[in-house]
Amino acid sequence: MNISRITAIHEAAHAVAAIRTGLVFESVTAVPDEELELDGALHWTELQDELGLEMPPEALAIVSLAGPCAEAKLRRLRPDRVFAGVAALDDRESVASLGLSDAQFIAASRDALDLVERDWAAIERVALELEVRDSLDYDEIEAIVVSNDTRSAPAG
Repeated sequence: MNISRITAIHEAAHAVAAIRTGLVFESVTAVPDEELELDGALHWTELQDELGLEMPPEALAIVSLAGPCAEAKLRRLRPDRVFAGVAALDDRESVASLGLSDAQFIAASRDALDLVERDWAAIERVALELEVRDSLDYDEIEAIVVSNDTRSAPAG
C-alpha cells in the first residue's frame, strides 16, 4: 500500500469535517484508485439517497474545503494555492456544484480553516491510521474525534 502523508491528511480532514458538520458517511480511504483517478476518497452512505436526506450545501462545502485546507497546513502553503492545484480538482468541482453565493463560499472557507486548526490533532490521528489501513469507517473516526475531545478538554 503506497499512501502518502499528504493524501492521508487530506482525506482525514474530509472525514473529521463531515463528523463535525453532522454528515454521515460510510468510510474514508487514502488508497489511490488508478481506475477512478483518485488519490483517496470519502464514501458517502447510500442511506442519504435512500431516505432522501438532504445534506446542507454549506456543510458539504466545509467538508470539501477541509481537505485542501489541511493539506495546505501540512505543506505550509496558502490554502488557495492547494485548492487551485490538480489534487484538489474533485474538491473544486464539488464546491462549484453546490451553487453557493460568494458570501457562503467565504464563510465555508473560514469555517473549514477554523475546523482544521481546532481539530488538527484528530486529523493527524486519523491520518496515521489511514497510512496503515485501507480504510476507516464512520464509527472508527468518530471514536478518534471523541477521544481527542476528551483529551483536550480542560480538567475541572
